[in-house]
Amino acid sequence: MQTMSPKVLVADDSLAVHQIFRNALSVGHFAKIVHAFDGVECLEALDQGMDIAFIDIHMPKMSGMDALWAARTAGNKTFVTLISGRSNQRCVELARKLDAYELLIKPFGKDEIDAIVKTYGRISAPMRVLLVDDSQSLLKIMRKVLAKSIFHLDIEAENEPGVALARCHAKPFDVVFLDVNMPGLDGIQTLSRIMRVRPQTKVVMMSGEHNAPRERQALDLGAAATMHKPFFPTEIDAILHQVFGLRSPKLATIGQIRNFEINIHGRTVAVQHTDTGHMYEYVWFRDPPYLRLQLVRENDATNIPAGTLTADVQKVAMLELENAGLLDGVHPD
Repeated sequence: MQTMSPKVLVADDSLAVHQIFRNALSVGHFAKIVHAFDGVECLEALDQGMDIAFIDIHMPKMSGMDALWAARTAGNKTFVTLISGRSNQRCVELARKLDAYELLIKPFGKDEIDAIVKTYGRISAPMRVLLVDDSQSLLKIMRKVLAKSIFHLDIEAENEPGVALARCHAKPFDVVFLDVNMPGLDGIQTLSRIMRVRPQTKVVMMSGEHNAPRERQALDLGAAATMHKPFFPTEIDAILHQVFGLRSPKLATIGQIRNFEINIHGRTVAVQHTDTGHMYEYVWFRDPPYLRLQLVRENDATNIPAGTLTADVQKVAMLELENAGLLDGVHPD
């Protein structure tokens, strides 16, 4: 965890807002709180180097958005929360493009500020992660997905559960992502042995199928959470917030739009997620269940056994079919 006191910027033209932050951050955990009252002062403070910044979107001389955009363009990586008097889709999308962690809507109080500061402490501290899956191809993909997390992850991977267990014996990991279905020593058995040796380790069980009894069994044995493959960086972030008792940012869920490229070739719908590179191919039908997944691929040359389609992929694929008029009684060629 973070040991040094972070340097905090509060940029807002309201004296009342500055007082809220003074009260919230007065416990003595902060080496310095820098106050800015317009966008120019905000940009100057960001240039000086801040750990955390709370920036109002609307300020005189230069907006908070423009100040943050200028800082990001120059390579600034400050952990930023934007502040606004209201939430709208434009603010949300701009906040995401500028890599803001959260969008605080006025009025807010000490609890919201504390939650963000607590998250910064966990995110900024290196976290040792072990990925365990018997498929080398899936390990490669999952490494890429985890590498896009906002958390600072030091990732190791292992495709043999026995060797993974030996690694857990030899040194502690903060989080273990453990596949349920593996030959020999399966995920449930591996989980049980990890919990005996490293009960503080957060173990997240992964599976390509929905199996409620087995998921309950894993949770009863000490798993911190379960998730289904394939997954995305935002889902990894949500799980890590959950297992470490952190409040998930509203910005991660408000009007979330995922980026997909979709092509329809006869009865085949090809969907590629632009963040992870996952490629989904499935056949569509005019009658339910409409979409039947064929395979998931990392790229054109790699086939990976399909798991369960995520709701986001289903949603955008169905929307594309409707826009193309292919669900109105018209069969594909």
